Amino acid sequence: MLLPLSFRRRHRQELRAYAYLWPALVLLGLLMVWPLVQVVRMSFFEVTLQQQRFVGLANYGELLATPLFWRALMQTVLFTAGSVLLHLVTGLGLALLLHTRINARFIAAMRGALIIPWLLAPTVAGMIWVLMLAPFGVVNGLLMSLHLLDPANTLNWLGSPDTALASVTAMNVWRAFPFFMVMLLAGLQAIPEVLYEAADIDGATAFDKFRYITLPGLRGVITTIVLLDSIWTFRAFDPVYVMTGGGPMNSSEVLATAIYFDAFQKSRFGYASAEAVVMFLILFTASAIYVRRTMRQIG
Repeated sequence: MLLPLSFRRRHRQELRAYAYLWPALVLLGLLMVWPLVQVVRMSFFEVTLQQQRFVGLANYGELLATPLFWRALMQTVLFTAGSVLLHLVTGLGLALLLHTRINARFIAAMRGALIIPWLLAPTVAGMIWVLMLAPFGVVNGLLMSLHLLDPANTLNWLGSPDTALASVTAMNVWRAFPFFMVMLLAGLQAIPEVLYEAADIDGATAFDKFRYITLPGLRGVITTIVLLDSIWTFRAFDPVYVMTGGGPMNSSEVLATAIYFDAFQKSRFGYASAEAVVMFLILFTASAIYVRRTMRQIG
């Protein structure tokens, strides 16, 4: 039985389109899939610069029995949760402010100024904050000028175990909140104005409009950006490495820096690979949630 000519022609065109994609797909596989397979394989070996010895699940067993791994995992969760929550609060507050009906030129200028931190590379932003948080930096100087800090007892924000992780989190919030601000501002502009006008007629308060119109209208945007930001922040390496290097006394160690130090300073490539696999599984779960959410919205 011969297929219709139109079907054969369309099928041929689809095959031609897929043929154009093969070089890119092969390159993607070489650059992403193959290294991932190698990391998973190495996690079952004791790997040194001289040899490889199969150890089965020993690296994973050691990983689960190592307090430093659990500490790094917990600090990664705290760093991620704190950053994402403050990103959302700061970004939503600024988006609401920029969405108000005030001078258009002022709004445009504020948008341009507030997006600047997002344009900086994490390494550059980290170095800026290292200078700001130095014992004689801008932050201590501001606190002293406000008489909130004794000049004789300046704070070493990055050198104290009590403030190192919070300082890195503050820098990460400052650098990445513009992403939330821009996305939420776009979401606010997509909410029909007629809903607010109807709420005004019904005598709704500003809080009622925020609760029953704004938040439901932003639910899809908030879910998407929170999942994306959680993935990005959980695997963050540059801010922690540049600002504290995971110190002092591992007080700001996260999984990304722990993997780096175990692999390239301690030369424990098998153990570091096991850490990387655990991190990958966590991120893969979050990514699967994001993809499922996106496909549900499209469908």
